[in-house]
Amino acid sequence: MKRSNNRLRFLYSVMLGISLIVIVNVFLVTVGKIHIRSNTSLINYVQSVSNVDETIFASRGVIYDNEGSIVAQDVQTYDIICFLDPDRLSSSDEIAYVDNPQLTADALAPILEMAPGDIYNILVSNSNLYQVELGAAGRNLSEEQKNQIEALNLHGIEFRNSYKRYYPYGESFSPQLVGFAQSDNTGKLVGKLGVESYLNDELSGTDGYHSYQRDKYGYILPGMYEETKEAINGYDVYLTLDVSIQEALNTALSTTMEAKDASRAWGAVVEVKTGKILAWGQTPSYNPNQLSSDDVQVNYGSQLAYEPGSVMKAVIYSAAMDLGVYDGDRGFDSSPYCYTASTARTYSGNQLGCIYNVDKLDWGTIPLDYGFIYSSNVATATLLSQYVGIDNFEDYLNKYHLYQTVNSDGIDEVSGYTNYGLSPVDDITATYGQGSSTTMLQLLQTYTAIFGNGEMIKPYFVDKIVDPNTNKVVYQGSRKVVSNPISKDTAKQMQDLLRRVVAEPDGTCRHYAAKTVEVMGKTGTSEIPEDGGYAEDQNIISCMLGFPYEDPQYMVYFAYVSPRTVYYNYDIKPIPDLIDRIALLEGLSINDETVEGEKHIYRYEMPNLLSKSVNNAKDILEEMDVNIYEISDGNNVIDQYPKAYENVYTNQRVFLLTDGNSMTLPDFTNWTRKEVISYWTLSKLSFKLDGYGIAYEQSVSPGSSVDSSTEITIRFRDINYTEKEENPAVEESSTVEE
Repeated sequence: MKRSNNRLRFLYSVMLGISLIVIVNVFLVTVGKIHIRSNTSLINYVQSVSNVDETIFASRGVIYDNEGSIVAQDVQTYDIICFLDPDRLSSSDEIAYVDNPQLTADALAPILEMAPGDIYNILVSNSNLYQVELGAAGRNLSEEQKNQIEALNLHGIEFRNSYKRYYPYGESFSPQLVGFAQSDNTGKLVGKLGVESYLNDELSGTDGYHSYQRDKYGYILPGMYEETKEAINGYDVYLTLDVSIQEALNTALSTTMEAKDASRAWGAVVEVKTGKILAWGQTPSYNPNQLSSDDVQVNYGSQLAYEPGSVMKAVIYSAAMDLGVYDGDRGFDSSPYCYTASTARTYSGNQLGCIYNVDKLDWGTIPLDYGFIYSSNVATATLLSQYVGIDNFEDYLNKYHLYQTVNSDGIDEVSGYTNYGLSPVDDITATYGQGSSTTMLQLLQTYTAIFGNGEMIKPYFVDKIVDPNTNKVVYQGSRKVVSNPISKDTAKQMQDLLRRVVAEPDGTCRHYAAKTVEVMGKTGTSEIPEDGGYAEDQNIISCMLGFPYEDPQYMVYFAYVSPRTVYYNYDIKPIPDLIDRIALLEGLSINDETVEGEKHIYRYEMPNLLSKSVNNAKDILEEMDVNIYEISDGNNVIDQYPKAYENVYTNQRVFLLTDGNSMTLPDFTNWTRKEVISYWTLSKLSFKLDGYGIAYEQSVSPGSSVDSSTEITIRFRDINYTEKEENPAVEESSTVEE
């Protein structure tokens, strides 16, 4: 028993001694910075340990079109890091710093597109630092650039993962609305324009961090402080814009630029009943993937206020109808309208001035309906002074919210201005869109009431915002009624008249008739203010079109600046072709003759074909009369385009990715850019797309066997409108081309 107690006392004494040694050692290390066993000073080592706080950037949310096509996403890039501390060694004691700045600068310069002297100066002037970056040129490097640099085997050169924003459709997908994001001086992507800026907080997510201690060689040793908080990725944004309709609008814009020798063109497609913006474009534009200081970033559709011309005549006509004072069969004198201080017409010599029709045309006494069909300025002056009245017309301008900002989804815009009420001539000219200015966005909102049921709907383009971490919809865009400027009956009466502007043999909009649907519309021609007057050789030519007439669902606005000519509204085939394309995409064929001239276009819901055999999938698709393309030579479907439950149309290309290994390249001639991208996405082949519009050339012949190593270039161009309508020198009928 005594022996056991002695043993316990001995063990206790040993443990106490060890504990005292540990405590003294910790004290000496902590306070005295001395390692007790080796009697080594740890001051230099402890001072070499540094605290590091690194930001873990959240992935920026993806932006999609209305059918789920990606229009903006992050792609991985690399930032180059140059380590300069001579004491830094690799794990195998090899040189791990820039030991030869001149050699390094000369080798990196051509890859980074920097001057060798600039790189050398950065390396030498910062030699006292542990590491240094090379500025903007050294950030967001591609995989190819990284591989080229690594192949040089330079000392002290390493890389950090980074991201840049990539826009698959480049300038062809409304960069004025989508905008762009760029890295700031910390490397974080920040929205600079459009929805990228407007929803920057939602897209950015919440960054995380990695805080730790490292020694002078960059190593994190066991026992050192380290803490990590993961980033929360940003929300995804779905737009109302449609890639296919956007592409059709872009084609119409670029073709018109060439055909009309135009300096600029802009337009939009809007869903009448909801206000959804389906397409929004302009030319010249800019590519958000290749920005320079000279790129166009002004949004013509909302930041360009201009005199809208005769598209404004629908406002005074609808006001007269809504007030119950309009009789379309009532005649008026279409000769020059000379006015007094009260805007009343006078035929004596006491007038303040006179209003003329375009080219001073005079049809004598004609019905008020034909005043609209011929686009008579005298007709709107007559309506203002004899039927509507100055105060009542001002009320309708306010009901339509003209000259007020629309405030749609953060779109940068101007309000325009009005001179209405300042003088008789300002009052009269406002009825036909002169002397006051509006934007395309304001006009689109106005015409939702006229083409709709009298309710004015706010245009919008952000459909929804989704948290990808939970798939929860955190914001849902919706139809918003701004006002009720006119009654439903008035809207229908206006639609009947707008249809006649297209259908009548002498209607100013007759050349805008489409093949597939009955169109209604109003043309506009306006002058461009310049140096206190108007430009002598330039005009803005525009049109506002709605369709189908029987049940208006879509509206197109289109405008361009071109040299003055008497044939403004001749040879404008790109615009009715745009309408036909939209009708085809949306399954709106109402006339017997379709775009193809052979069959009607029908809309279906795409079935889920995953895991089905190829033969079974073909049987299911047979009744839809679509064009089926098999990607690879397998027996079962493992992916598809369109996706299940999306819309699919007669004659549309449908892609089935199978479980096979061998791929044969199809003929891409006449494919749209969206179709090629969809094929690319499923096949995971290596594509390079050159241009926009319709595919006309491919670098690898159709029928060739291809794999992921095959580089395939597809070249696109705008649709070539070769059909020309002859411009008649003189028409016998009393037609006006405004």
